[in-house]
Amino acid sequence: MPRPRLFLLLAFATIATVVPASSASAGGGCHSGATQGTGDTVEMQDACFTPSTLQAEPGATITFINTDPFDHNVSGNGWGEYGTVAPGDRLRVTFDAEGIYAYACTLHPGMTGSVVVGDGDGPGNGAVVVGAGQDPGAPAATQPRATESTGGGWLLPSAIALVLGVGLGFGLARLRRRDRVREAVVAGA
Repeated sequence: MPRPRLFLLLAFATIATVVPASSASAGGGCHSGATQGTGDTVEMQDACFTPSTLQAEPGATITFINTDPFDHNVSGNGWGEYGTVAPGDRLRVTFDAEGIYAYACTLHPGMTGSVVVGDGDGPGNGAVVVGAGQDPGAPAATQPRATESTGGGWLLPSAIALVLGVGLGFGLARLRRRDRVREAVVAGA
């Protein structure tokens, strides 16, 4: 196989191996359609927030659970976890004021959801939302993150990408060396 084709094949195989593990196939909401629910739990599952719209009472603490094998985040307007919520980790947020609190995973475009607190008529994202373990009197800039995330979910994909990159480099070097040997044999003959 000529070198340019082999290089393109190896590059495509590398991308095809790494990218699906970290990208969502959602667009404008979850790829399986919007869902509604009540309670106190939202799962990050199959690159979707489930339910995508959760109805809750004022004062409810909502737990976001990442059941996917890759990282997500829960990014709201002035609340949430902008870092990563690793697989198996949870994020707990308390919503005191009525309103609609929209959020998204900024790592996966189209992965969106909302929490409707009470009848949804309150200020929503205009109000201060206090995460679990936060001091309601402290300025927002000094609030601790409301997460139990270990933040180590990037390690496995990075290691895989590194191993694939090193393997690709060695493979290409071997091909170049073999071609130089052939050229030397042809030139000497």
